Amino acid sequence: MARGVDLGPSIDRLWVVWGEPDDGARRIVGELWRDPSGYAFAYGHELAKAKQKGFRLLAEFPDERTINAPFRASCLFATFAQRIPSPKRRDFDRIMESWGVVRTDNALEVLARSGGIQMTDRIELLEARSEPDELRTPLVVRLAGMKKHAGAAHICVGELLTLEREPTNEFDTHATKIVAGGEKAGYVPRPYSALVARLLDAGVQLEARAVRQLGDPADVGRWVIGIART
Repeated sequence: MARGVDLGPSIDRLWVVWGEPDDGARRIVGELWRDPSGYAFAYGHELAKAKQKGFRLLAEFPDERTINAPFRASCLFATFAQRIPSPKRRDFDRIMESWGVVRTDNALEVLARSGGIQMTDRIELLEARSEPDELRTPLVVRLAGMKKHAGAAHICVGELLTLEREPTNEFDTHATKIVAGGEKAGYVPRPYSALVARLLDAGVQLEARAVRQLGDPADVGRWVIGIART
C-alpha cells in the first residue's frame, strides 16, 4: 500500500553496509535485492576490507557468494526481516510515517528508509545507487558524522542545506560535506560520495534539504536529508 504521493520507482536493491568499530567508516559488505525469483543476497566488493577490521560473515550467509551465485529465498531472509516492525503493532502506521515509508508493503523500501538499524550490530541498509546515477530520482540519505560536527544543531525540518566538496579529506577524496548555519553538519554517506562528487565536479546543480529527524532508539536524532537536482 502506498501512503501519500508516489516518490518514484520502487526500491528493489539495497546495499548492506557495516560500520567499522574504530572510526565508523562504512563498508558495503553485501547487496540485497528482489527480482521475479524472490529475494537474493550476495557479499559485496568491500568485504575483504571489512573483514580486516573485524567483520564476520553473517550467520545466515556462511559462504562468500557473489552476485553471480547469490543466496536465494522466496521470502525475505530472517537477517533482514527481523529489522522490520510487525504490521500488527498498534504503532505500525506511526513508525512508517516517521520513517517516510511510502510503500509499506515493500520490505526493501522499509529497510532503506529506516536503515534497518539495530543496537545489537553495526549493520545499516541503504538504497543502492550506481555511480553513473544522474539523480533524476531524489536520493534520501541519513546524515553521516553529524555527532562530530556542531552544524547539525542548526538544522530544522525543511531547511535548505549547502553541499560543499571536500577533496582534501584524508579518508575520502570524494567527500562532500553538508553545511547548516555556516557550520559543517556532517557528510554525504560514503557509499554515495563518489556519485555526488562526480555530479558536483561536473557543475550539476544539486540541493540538499532536511527531511526529518529520526526518533527510533537505535538511531535517535539522526537527520534524514534529501539530495536532488535543482
